[in-house]
Amino acid sequence: MAVAAVFLLASFVKGTTGMGFPLIATPMVALLVDIKTAYALLVLPNILMDTLQILRGRLPWALWRRLFWLLGTTVVGVFLGTRILISVPERFIYLGLALLILAFLGSTYLRIRLRALARWEGWLGPVVGFAGGIVGGVTNVPGPLTALYLLALDFEKRDFVKAMASIILIAKLSQLAAMSRWGLYTGEILRWSTGLAGVALLAFWVGLQVQDRVPQATFTRVLHVLLLGMGLFLAYRGLS
Repeated sequence: MAVAAVFLLASFVKGTTGMGFPLIATPMVALLVDIKTAYALLVLPNILMDTLQILRGRLPWALWRRLFWLLGTTVVGVFLGTRILISVPERFIYLGLALLILAFLGSTYLRIRLRALARWEGWLGPVVGFAGGIVGGVTNVPGPLTALYLLALDFEKRDFVKAMASIILIAKLSQLAAMSRWGLYTGEILRWSTGLAGVALLAFWVGLQVQDRVPQATFTRVLHVLLLGMGLFLAYRGLS
């Protein structure tokens, strides 16, 4: 029941803001079950929501061509990150996830703004894809690093949302394949994940409907306080 409530909250946030499902759901579910089970439960709902986000409007063919090598190296990075996941003690994963959350909050409040020249895309895109894939495989959250890269390239809002959905979709499909290969995605996990996906899609749809009605500043402040608490708790759990 508690896991379903987490899915409702995180999916609603994704529908309202266009991002944040793994960033919010991963640490909260990891407080209720072991961290590898948490990763496995989140994969299918994430795939479905990002697929729906991509299908809203026209398919971004030109964007996919532009991001081709970034998407390709993301796949490689996710497989390597998942291999690391099953090889290291869970306390290090908790600490990594806590560090990622706190770094995300820090960059938000410091208003860090990076700039990348378009001519750098040929080599920087694959590097970011590979690094983001590793981070996603280990922490289940591939978004922050790739989001910073897209913002540094001044992606227009609609292209940004489509690009993030495409990158996360590729990362999650790769993660599903990697988890299945190493025995982390079982039949029981699939049954639970399918049921939770229904809950997630319902909350995602509601979030889309209220997207323009919720004061963004207030919502963001509440979300950041929640993330800060989770980050500190995960750091404590990893250190203890």
